[in-house]
Amino acid sequence: MDVRTAARLMTEAGRKMSPSGISKIENGDRRVDVDDLTALAYIFRTTPAALLTPPTKAVTLTGVPDSYLPEEIQAWVAGSVKLTTEDLVRFWKEQRFTAINAKRWAEQMLTTYDQGQVGVTPREVYQERYEAQDAREAHATGRLLQFDPNASVTFD
Repeated sequence: MDVRTAARLMTEAGRKMSPSGISKIENGDRRVDVDDLTALAYIFRTTPAALLTPPTKAVTLTGVPDSYLPEEIQAWVAGSVKLTTEDLVRFWKEQRFTAINAKRWAEQMLTTYDQGQVGVTPREVYQERYEAQDAREAHATGRLLQFDPNASVTFD
């Protein structure tokens, strides 16, 4: 979207802004307040959280220590986790639980195939899902133990 179109849409959304204002935002020469953020999210057909969240590989946000993983920052910006030890422990326990359940489901589907019941989805897809969830469980367990070395986790 060009700056003139963005400026026109911002004005139509009730937040008057000139093309040079849009340009300054793009170049980092103008700060964005909450009203700007919500109007920008509206005209770009996204969410304010999506505009606040750094790209997957970027983990630095002003005022936030770089010790947090991109996934934790994204969850924090989305409002699903607080950047406290207690809440991150909760978050990683939930992530681990979800991975374990998804892994078990994929394992059941693999067993079904091994018993000769072929489905529409190729067996390899379930194998990949199982492996991905196994890695996710290991990642969540590792991060959980970083926050709470005494966490009760069992390794299957």
